[in-house]
Amino acid sequence: MNFILNERSLHGQFESVEDFLKSLSANLKCFGLVRQQAEGKIRKLADFYKCQVTSDIMLGELKQYPRTDELLRMRIAFDKEMKTEPYWDLAPVHNYGIQYWMNGEDVSATALAEAAAREEGLLSFDSKIYKDQKLTIQQNETKHEVISVYHPRYLVECFEKQMGLGRNICLKARYDGTRLDCSVLEESYGADILEKEEYRQLLGTLDKFVRHDSWETIDLDDGLEYKKYTPASEEEDWFRGGEYGDLTIMKFRFSGKMRCFGYRKGERFRLLRIERDHKKSNKG
Repeated sequence: MNFILNERSLHGQFESVEDFLKSLSANLKCFGLVRQQAEGKIRKLADFYKCQVTSDIMLGELKQYPRTDELLRMRIAFDKEMKTEPYWDLAPVHNYGIQYWMNGEDVSATALAEAAAREEGLLSFDSKIYKDQKLTIQQNETKHEVISVYHPRYLVECFEKQMGLGRNICLKARYDGTRLDCSVLEESYGADILEKEEYRQLLGTLDKFVRHDSWETIDLDDGLEYKKYTPASEEEDWFRGGEYGDLTIMKFRFSGKMRCFGYRKGERFRLLRIERDHKKSNKG
């Protein structure tokens, strides 16, 4: 699936370059997810570097800004996106002679109109106007719904099926920035082993897990049954001899039989394995 980089979402809203750089983590993760598709393009304006970062600094002017590791990482990632085709304004699909409107403002000849015409999503920067929401673009009597994405979790929430990404990748993005860390979920015991309905149950439970106010309320949730994994013997220890063998493994349920296993690190729970048949959980 293809996306369009929204130049309208860089309108000088950042108080400083530092604030802009701090906001970029979510954008770069979204770029990475799009690039993980078998085929996925990010369209942009040919002169995207003219967009305003602050009220007096354009994106292209950051080259003269004092160099930091953060700025260097940003420039490498942005150069990869900015200096590669496709540029939608060199061969636009929407007719510049037809007006497109959003909230009473003419947005013709912008990424918004092009996304409406192409029926593609927008990748936007941290802006109240465009941050993780559905936009209504009016073209004559036709209303177009355009999804504007800032966070990676919103990207997979809206486009997981169309993008064809693996479930483990989507879990990592969906729970980015929450108390749940899916980055170390083992492929052999990951979400791809689940049937469609089982996966739906998993998502419902993980959503519930991250919505809890505290670890204390998680402990008290009878539905989760969050507790320590305690195998009866070393031979029955599912994690014996592995990378996580010396850690305190916890588990919780997401159906009558199915369980999630992992461990707590600080304020985050690192999800390691999913079990479908309860055989390991029965022994611990």
